[in-house]
Amino acid sequence: MSKTIEGALRQGITFDELLAALGGLSDGGKKLQVQVQARCVPYLRHKVVGWVDGPPTSSVVFVLSGADPKGGAWRRFTLSRSEGAYELACFPTAFHNEKDPLSPGIPPSSSRHQ
Repeated sequence: MSKTIEGALRQGITFDELLAALGGLSDGGKKLQVQVQARCVPYLRHKVVGWVDGPPTSSVVFVLSGADPKGGAWRRFTLSRSEGAYELACFPTAFHNEKDPLSPGIPPSSSRHQ
């Protein structure tokens, strides 16, 4: 299923658009269910700038970097597999460049300023 989801990922689309694309996918004939964590809602207008596979021992399928539409900040998003559904979550603290959100071990306060 991760290959199918990866096919829906596109740089430059908003997370709202990504959710719409994911909602059109099916998993074994059943419509893919994607839930959005409440603290993620204010950031759904961020644009996807990159993604990496999640850690193999985790329920995280993808870690995504999202650009603030106002510019100058990026946030870490995760798409995780849960019981019968997927969940989009966001780490609300901003990072200072688009690459650091893709490295889960890097806290926002230590990311490089541009």
